[in-house]
Amino acid sequence: MKENYRAILDRADEHFASVMREQPQNLQCGRGCSLCCYGLFEIGSGDVPVIAEGLEQLHPMRRKKIIRRALELQAPNLRECTPEEKEAFFEQTKSTPCPLLDESGACTMYEHRPLVCRTFGLPLREGRKYIGDICELNFTDSTRAERTSAAWDLEWEDVIGPEDEFTIPEVIVLVSRLRGWIED
Repeated sequence: MKENYRAILDRADEHFASVMREQPQNLQCGRGCSLCCYGLFEIGSGDVPVIAEGLEQLHPMRRKKIIRRALELQAPNLRECTPEEKEAFFEQTKSTPCPLLDESGACTMYEHRPLVCRTFGLPLREGRKYIGDICELNFTDSTRAERTSAAWDLEWEDVIGPEDEFTIPEVIVLVSRLRGWIED
């Protein structure tokens, strides 16, 4: 499964890079732009081992700082929340920076970021059905054809059911407990 999911992550990176090459005028994404790194959101279970690998590779002091930030957020176990509790948590944290974001606005685990982070900023579609734009900075003066050709197809996303929902802070804490970097 890990290799298959890695292939999906690679496909997402390749797609984003191709849009950047073909439509640079429509993408404002770049080093230090961290608009999409504010507000907590759901990630899929396929991202858990990716984040675990990234945390393992960090310098222990940087990892400790990230773990502390994740613990401070007190992210609930999404798999045990009601829809109302989830909605309230996401509303409460809509301006909260991701615990992986450093002081300069860069992701400390960029190579190990979740799938949704790799495709944020691109328009979305499900098969042939165009869903829409996500980032308020991108594709503002683009044509429908440009948006459609740049759209990331959600068929490659995890099918997220209640049993597969996590937040980045929740995964950081979970992995850290499993690895013995923090104790209960």
